[in-house]
Amino acid sequence: MRQGFKQLIIGFLFVFLKIQIIVDILPDFIGYIFIYNGIKQIATLSSQSYEKLKLLCIVLAIISVPNFFLNEQMIPQLKWLVYYPSLLSLFKIVLVYYLFVLLRVVVKLLPTDEALNRTNRMFSWYMLVTLGTSLTQSFLMNIPMDISMTLMIIVIVASFIIEVSFLVYLRHLQKQFPKDSVIEKFV
Repeated sequence: MRQGFKQLIIGFLFVFLKIQIIVDILPDFIGYIFIYNGIKQIATLSSQSYEKLKLLCIVLAIISVPNFFLNEQMIPQLKWLVYYPSLLSLFKIVLVYYLFVLLRVVVKLLPTDEALNRTNRMFSWYMLVTLGTSLTQSFLMNIPMDISMTLMIIVIVASFIIEVSFLVYLRHLQKQFPKDSVIEKFV
């Protein structure tokens, strides 16, 4: 179980960080493979099948391969790539939504309700911030420059804070579950 959370954390770190030196040093498609493996391990505790979630990870891994070669300056130059970052962002939001559905089932195995409350709270904040920033980015070009710059800074800071909070949340969940060999006591 802990190994599954470790895979999720590593995967989301790969997706979150973009270090560009000719190509992306931490490619997103490898991150989605880590996320897929983490979901596969965590889903073993649930009686439900999470095939949609696994399929979504595979689709994201495939469509994020071009992101490995592209830098931010190339995207506006190629007309067919204008919507590519938004599409990836939207798919990632859907992935995280379904991941929270899985996590809500899994945290119910813990002896206290604190983890479920924390999961619900993190889900609400994550969706509010990511959907809010996605919508705000759509309208930034139609707003006067001084207001637009302020909103852009708020969007960037809010996105950064929620992504780091999500990683901390996953790490906290990983610590709450016992070693993989002891999980039978909870089930």
